[in-house]
Amino acid sequence: MTYVLPITEARKDFLNLVDRVDEEYLRVDLTKNGKIKATLISPNYIDELEETIYTLQHSMPAIQKAEKEIAQGKFITLEEVKKRFKRYAS
Repeated sequence: MTYVLPITEARKDFLNLVDRVDEEYLRVDLTKNGKIKATLISPNYIDELEETIYTLQHSMPAIQKAEKEIAQGKFITLEEVKKRFKRYAS
């Protein structure tokens, strides 16, 4: 969940705010004069975002290749996979 909070308000109870961000996976956008100037998020959340970005970056070539193959009709249905599996399993 994301909260928007003026910096002056965040300053009043900053330590508690930091604990809540860490414990509750909150995102807090801090504003100054109505504009977002900083964001507080937990380190674990940043790690997960970076891992997701890394995975997507390294998966994109395979995803794009699969999309082209699907568009060209180069795929088999789930039913065909099941039939082939039954043949090999018996």
